[in-house]
Amino acid sequence: MKLYNLFEEVILEEINRGRQILSEGVSINDVNAAIDGKYNVNILYRDYEDQPPSKRYIQVYNLAKTKAGNDCIRAYQIFGGSKTTPKSGAWKIFRLDRIEGWYPTNMKWQNPVSDYSPNVPAYNQTGDRTMSVVNKMVDPNTFTRQRSDISQAPTNKNLEK
Repeated sequence: MKLYNLFEEVILEEINRGRQILSEGVSINDVNAAIDGKYNVNILYRDYEDQPPSKRYIQVYNLAKTKAGNDCIRAYQIFGGSKTTPKSGAWKIFRLDRIEGWYPTNMKWQNPVSDYSPNVPAYNQTGDRTMSVVNKMVDPNTFTRQRSDISQAPTNKNLEK
């Protein structure tokens, strides 16, 4: 009987995961801590429901909502799997409901990754066109230096409220 109950739990968990009822991956508090602490995070991210999640190593820059109403993060993916861009070195948006694992590291950063390479597009502090609202972002006043070949983006007035 115990084995039957175990199988039943596993089957129900998979059904609920398919319906996106389970939300084990990441909390808003976890995201806020990564933004405030400026530390890198390993995540498990599922691009497609019919495929397993892939490992990603990221730096989180903001917490926002897409125009479609999904909670998301803007992050720089240092390396890992991807369905849309090269496996490493790209700014990306990750929907929170697709993050199935959130593993903070002890690796902290001081400046946007774009400060270290002219080949990386500059960090845009105002979000982007795919976001309806930015709820939290890295404080640019905490950066220790600025890239000299870019102008600083204006502050998003919505964040000051």
